[in-house]
Amino acid sequence: MKVHSQGVLPASNLYFQTQSEIARNLYFYPLCTGHYICDSSYVVDRNSYNSFLLLYVVRGSGYVVSGKLEQAVEAGNIFLLDCYAPHRYGTRKGWEIFWVHFDGVMSRIYFDAITKGENCVVLLPPDPQTTQYNLEKLYMMYHAEGQGSEPMANKYIVNALTDFLTHNTVAPQQTSVIPEELLTYITENLHLPLSLNELAKRASLSPYYFTRQFKKEIGYTPHEYLIITRVNAAKFYLKTTGMAIKEITYKCGFCSESSFCTTFKRLVGTTPLNFRKSAS
Repeated sequence: MKVHSQGVLPASNLYFQTQSEIARNLYFYPLCTGHYICDSSYVVDRNSYNSFLLLYVVRGSGYVVSGKLEQAVEAGNIFLLDCYAPHRYGTRKGWEIFWVHFDGVMSRIYFDAITKGENCVVLLPPDPQTTQYNLEKLYMMYHAEGQGSEPMANKYIVNALTDFLTHNTVAPQQTSVIPEELLTYITENLHLPLSLNELAKRASLSPYYFTRQFKKEIGYTPHEYLIITRVNAAKFYLKTTGMAIKEITYKCGFCSESSFCTTFKRLVGTTPLNFRKSAS
């Protein structure tokens, strides 16, 4: 449909989408999407528009303001904006853009993981053509085909968001000091005691620094990670084998059957025996 907004030129188009119940409960879904060609008077200034915005600049330049921070947006950039909060964006020189307002049950979780507390992130994607492709294909479902496929709309939005997850510019990616080989070693040797000193030595770190860095990178202390991994392994054996509880206890590195059952119930919410019965 044609757009009647200040600064939006006649070649522009906008499409609204009413999502199904399945989309609301399962997908990222578009509320509206558009292809705008704008002159220097184009600006959007809102207190709130209940959605998140992905906007890609094909040519020209603009800006986006969230909170007190104004960020420049150049050709080839894409930005992700929380429109639930007050925001402003536009162009002072003119631009061509593809954009989508979207939402979904996982949208806030994705947004928080990407922005780490900011209300907006501007990114120069490593492959701008791919980024443009995703938003343009989403738009073209409505513009050329007259209707959108909700699973395909979800796919294009996820593809665009993945650029942020894999090339997050909010904070520089720090080099990991916990080798992946160590996590593999833990998984493959759950039956062993696996003391903190041994694991720290394998990572060539002091126990104190190893514990702090492990928590920072993995999200758990080494002890927590080891216990959770052992319980997950036990769940697998309970579901897929006929091994006795006692055999699973020692195969997963627990020192006694009572210790295993107590830890399993604390983390899973039920006993190993009841878990096995429920899985059969």
